[in-house]
Amino acid sequence: MLIMTNENLFEVITRALNRINNSLAGHSERVAFQMMRMMEQCGRFTPDEICQAGWVALFHNIGNFRKNETVTQLFQKRHELDDMTRYTYLFLKHFQPQQPYVDMIPYHKFTPWKLKKAPIPKTIKLAAGCLQIADAMDLYGTLHPEAPLHEAVASLRHRYPPVVLGAVHRCYKRNEMYGPKWGNTMHNGLVELFGQAQMTKEEKKAQLKTLIRAMDFRSHCTALHCSIVVRASDVLAELCGLDEQARVEVHMGAMLHDLGKLAIPLEILESPGKLTGQDWEIMKSHVAITEEILKGQVSEAILQIAIRHHEAPNGTGYPRGLRGNQLTLQQRIVAVGDIVSALSEKRSYKPAFPMDEVMRILSDMAKQGKICAKVFDVLQQNQNRVYQEILDATQQATDDFDQIYIEYYRTKDILKTKYMI
Repeated sequence: MLIMTNENLFEVITRALNRINNSLAGHSERVAFQMMRMMEQCGRFTPDEICQAGWVALFHNIGNFRKNETVTQLFQKRHELDDMTRYTYLFLKHFQPQQPYVDMIPYHKFTPWKLKKAPIPKTIKLAAGCLQIADAMDLYGTLHPEAPLHEAVASLRHRYPPVVLGAVHRCYKRNEMYGPKWGNTMHNGLVELFGQAQMTKEEKKAQLKTLIRAMDFRSHCTALHCSIVVRASDVLAELCGLDEQARVEVHMGAMLHDLGKLAIPLEILESPGKLTGQDWEIMKSHVAITEEILKGQVSEAILQIAIRHHEAPNGTGYPRGLRGNQLTLQQRIVAVGDIVSALSEKRSYKPAFPMDEVMRILSDMAKQGKICAKVFDVLQQNQNRVYQEILDATQQATDDFDQIYIEYYRTKDILKTKYMI
């Protein structure tokens, strides 16, 4: 079902990650690039292993989604198995269970002498050491953009294995490639590296699912949203008689429709009351940000489905105020799926509404032309099936969310003991 190339997938992920924290824009991809180059120089890894580790490295900082710690704070905590790192590890472990390089995440917080004693395969140790150096040097280069290479290396202040240090020096021998000034060079290098990797549809979907779940799980208020929108849109697309290609486009558009919310402050996403004034304008901007992330990386049909989920047939929607035949059936389906999700979920400003109340509200909206009457009729005729699909999606997303947080709180002391931190 996933219809994206490796290059498309990489661009969407990095564009999205770069919108979360302006001070860390480009950090994840620079770290991934430097780590992958060091792994190449070590001579101990196959190209596929290097790319597997690279995908993990792109997400090495997702635990910072909620805290938005500064570059200085992250550099100072580079040898701490802190809450952010624990959450990142458990999150990736859950959504990429077959990925051995996920174990780099906690171990890249080891000091070198502790890493040497860690009970893990040598390849993971080497990769974790490369990730640690790449992360620390990029943070240092961000804090000190004019600092020479030898100063950045000295800032590490620890003795690393010769194979890792040799890889570092070979990587930086010709160019001082660390810090933001090398962003474009590294970005283009990663496009090439990931573009050459052999990836199955399932592996690509795991990477995209990691990004979508990371977005949803930023807030308890949105943890279920994407799953419900996708499931409701999928079943409505089937019931409306769309062909297979159109249903794939609906699925992808629904999955990607809220990526721009990665850039919306949590205090707005979790506001307990109705948004007014500037906050409402900031919230609405998520559509434009979604378009910036997806443009050129997905088909035009998928892009328009994703960015028109707040438009309305009567022209009262946003951001363009489109109406009538300007909106395709696919776009109208996802717009209804989005509203069904919003009404049936508990939010910071409202309880979860029962299906009868959801249908009453949607009926009024259909009469006013705020949603497509045809899609509403299909929903009304099949509301029991749609409701069951919503319940199933809600349960699955809830289980995912709860499992990560239960393990997060239960393993705090266990992880510290196991990892000798």
